[in-house]
Amino acid sequence: MSSTDKKYAINNAIISAADTLAERHATYVSDFVTRANTELYAILAEVLKLHEQVESSQQRDKLIKRMRERLKSTHNIKTQANTKTTALITKYVTRASRKTAHVYSRVLEVALANGIGSADLVAFIQSEGGIDKVRMAVNSAETNKQIKATEKTLQRQLRGQLAHKPSIGNVDLSAVGHTLPLASDVDFQHLLCRYNHVAKTHEIVGIMYPSSVLESQAMSEYLTMLDVACQSDQSNFYERCQQHGLNMDILLRWMGANGIKNAAAAKVVARTLKSSANTAANSPSQRLLKQHERHGRIT
Repeated sequence: MSSTDKKYAINNAIISAADTLAERHATYVSDFVTRANTELYAILAEVLKLHEQVESSQQRDKLIKRMRERLKSTHNIKTQANTKTTALITKYVTRASRKTAHVYSRVLEVALANGIGSADLVAFIQSEGGIDKVRMAVNSAETNKQIKATEKTLQRQLRGQLAHKPSIGNVDLSAVGHTLPLASDVDFQHLLCRYNHVAKTHEIVGIMYPSSVLESQAMSEYLTMLDVACQSDQSNFYERCQQHGLNMDILLRWMGANGIKNAAAAKVVARTLKSSANTAANSPSQRLLKQHERHGRIT
């Protein structure tokens, strides 16, 4: 046999072995992984059914207390007073690691939030692409929720900061003061101005309807520009401006008009806002609100 034929035979043997191994893997997935997942989904459906029975029972509190006691005394698994019922029942049934129980209970919580009952849970998990896909969707939703909450808090602190900031200029609206539109959910008057190049003055040509949506958008834009302004002394400043659709020269003018001399000054403003936001987020009222949310009393 020539060397070429030998190489050809060796290659064929390797490919044949790879194909055989692929078939073995397919059989493994079919016989073990898929079957195991199907069984797991069925078990979770039974866990959800158990949850439904506990929640609908007139002895709900006694059942939960008994489960807590048995988990601790028999399996040395501790639960907290604010542990959700879904998590408690999942731990009681699986007696698994904290991470595993957490993943399973989150899947059940997502199902409940979507109005899915125990009879439809298996189909729901399969339609979502499996447990991991459901879990990742939850993590993504929670991340977005946290980002929105942080943005809302920062906007609230920015409103307070601007409300006490020395004015850039003054305008007399006494002639129309009695007709100015006001609303309880906005903090500022929204004016439309034009620049008179001859007189070198700004002229008010319109007064916007007091819109909380418009004001929130303005606060969001302000925070974005402040964030980019913090990078104005960095070599990537131009790229940061481009990333947010900002013109670098105009942003520098925006900084000057708002009394922000440089990146260091922008960072001082940003740190003050974040510090105030963190203080507000950790206030007793906010902690109480978060506890209510965890217990499902506030949505």
